[in-house]
Amino acid sequence: MQISAFVLVCGRVLVEVFLFLMAFLFLIVAFSTAITAFHHSLYEFASVDKGMETLLEITLGMYNTENYKAMLHESVWVEIAVIIFVILVFVVLLNLLVAQLNMAYKLAHADMQGYARLTRASIIVTTVEQVSRKRWRRFLQTLA
Repeated sequence: MQISAFVLVCGRVLVEVFLFLMAFLFLIVAFSTAITAFHHSLYEFASVDKGMETLLEITLGMYNTENYKAMLHESVWVEIAVIIFVILVFVVLLNLLVAQLNMAYKLAHADMQGYARLTRASIIVTTVEQVSRKRWRRFLQTLA
């Protein structure tokens, strides 16, 4: 029963993960658009799609650290925007994800245990309905 409840809770928690991914995508698009609008000659932020790719690489830790120095020498405003993006993603968004998952699991787990019990009871009822009356009477006599 606990495994069944856990599977049902995971289905509800996936909604929270989807909301996190949508917020993350919104931040990437917003910051990429803003950084592209700055006057600079950085290849990584020459267009919105390249900026999105660069911000995703920064978030995943795949961005070369030497490029940060070039970014700082090229434009201080780009560096400030990237720092704000990193702070928003790593501090705010990831902590928000952990809090959302924790609360969603806590709220859904109690409901899901009851739902799992109801599902198990409905299986028992359908099984009992298939038992013949003669066999059911014999079973009741053994209980007395």
